[in-house]
Amino acid sequence: MTITALTGTGQQTQTIKRPHPLARVIAWELRRFRASRLFWFQALGLFGFLLLMTWALHAPDNFSSARVSNGGSGESLSGFVAGTSAGGLLRTLPTVLVVLALLLPFVTADGVTRDLSRRTHELLMTTALPSWAYVWGRYLAGLVMSLGLALLLLASILGMGWLLHLTVTDYPAPEIGTVLLLWVGMVVSATVLVSSFGFALSTLLPRLSTLVKVVIMVAWIVGALVIPLGLGGDTTLPPAWYVNWDPTSGITARGLLPSYAINPGPSITSEAQFQQFILTVENKMPDLAGWFAPHLLLAGASLVLVLVAALAFKRSRDVLS
Repeated sequence: MTITALTGTGQQTQTIKRPHPLARVIAWELRRFRASRLFWFQALGLFGFLLLMTWALHAPDNFSSARVSNGGSGESLSGFVAGTSAGGLLRTLPTVLVVLALLLPFVTADGVTRDLSRRTHELLMTTALPSWAYVWGRYLAGLVMSLGLALLLLASILGMGWLLHLTVTDYPAPEIGTVLLLWVGMVVSATVLVSSFGFALSTLLPRLSTLVKVVIMVAWIVGALVIPLGLGGDTTLPPAWYVNWDPTSGITARGLLPSYAINPGPSITSEAQFQQFILTVENKMPDLAGWFAPHLLLAGASLVLVLVAALAFKRSRDVLS
């Protein structure tokens, strides 16, 4: 018996639309992150540690021996720079950023090499999934999670800043616009750079994935902490090109700090006036000329490396191993 299915003239044939392959890969990866207890414990631990560091560095620079004239007599004044102000963040943000940069390679670098280590690469490559969607999907999912960790850093600065403002005498509330500018220019650019660099190199060199992570972590520590210490005091200014293009922001912050120097004039005769003077200096909008665009350009250039990794990716495991 033959069965013929008839459709009315008013009915239209509906086709089942499958999700875009890139969207499918991103969804897979985000589900994997969501199901990973280790990742959420790491994120929670990072947020707690960032809050602790922000609290510990809430007064990175204290002034307790300022001597001013007061009717012919000298008076010793004291004051402090708030750690969540612009001047305070330039002193502390490169150090706090190191903590985030050390975690990012473990979030993004193994996006592709994880399948090789788990021996699931051949199974995935037998599907109709395009190679470009496979690589870019894994990268973008890792980048989204990395930017989420960067948001935790922003939340720790603003949250602890407001808590200190409510509990510590004379502690100013964080200037949201200024904090966002420094966060985008220093934290977001560094997050994209480290995530892209680690993912691309690990994809191109899957056997050296662990070495790639170690090299990135060591290089960041040297650039953010060791080199600034080796330059000596704040009076030793690095070259302008180094200030503008330093991806770790350790030298960038060093180059911007002279404009936040505390030099009270003779008109300041009380501790309240002194702290108010510090407040006006530490909350100045940072000068974006020179360094802001280069930081974003470095982050954008790192995307080219991911593109190279996607184009060079081979579906055959024999080529990768």
